[in-house]
Amino acid sequence: MNDKICYTSNELLEIFKEQHRLSGQFDFMVDGTFVLTKDTLIWEWREAQDLLPWNELTKFLNQEFRIDVPIKIWDTIFNPDDKKTLGDLCDFLSTVAEKEIVKPIKILGSECLTFSVFQTLKRNLKIKGVDVVSLKPSTRIEDFLAINDNFSPLLEEVTLTGVKVFDKFDVKVERERCLDHWLDRIFPNWKYESTITTGDIETFRDLVNKIVENKKLGTDIVKI
Repeated sequence: MNDKICYTSNELLEIFKEQHRLSGQFDFMVDGTFVLTKDTLIWEWREAQDLLPWNELTKFLNQEFRIDVPIKIWDTIFNPDDKKTLGDLCDFLSTVAEKEIVKPIKILGSECLTFSVFQTLKRNLKIKGVDVVSLKPSTRIEDFLAINDNFSPLLEEVTLTGVKVFDKFDVKVERERCLDHWLDRIFPNWKYESTITTGDIETFRDLVNKIVENKKLGTDIVKI
């Protein structure tokens, strides 16, 4: 059984900054040049990252952090959005959101942290609705992310570790003309395919090893 401890406000800010950095690499609607700070107003954060309206966003925050905060409480944290800040949000979450401290699992008389991290990641992805039946350490990250519903849950779980994992995260979209119907010859219909590269992290084994290295978010400056 893993231990749990509340995130600090600074840890939560670094998580939001990392999520913003990563999303800016594959979502053209995200302003990747915008620098998030604790003084960033809520409306500025939502606009810079192309986020949902606050009442919809709260549902995702509840799910992401595995909390159950009522909408009335969220209203006081997010509004008015031209006065409330990202720092206010981080301060609040630091009172309700908990980080897992993964403990090694004993296997054949030896303690193994990497196996424990993998099992914790797999369990948390399953809680978020991801099909993990065939997920193995050898599973390629690119293949896993090719399934669209796996994208957000994995990025959430990786950033929630509070550890720097993905140095590079690129999504290249290719398109080709689709001529399935005669109208497609008049009105262009495009088929899109994406190619995902994640630097030196090619498999879940690489991902887990990076988490175990435990290089904290915010310990270095990342240029977008």
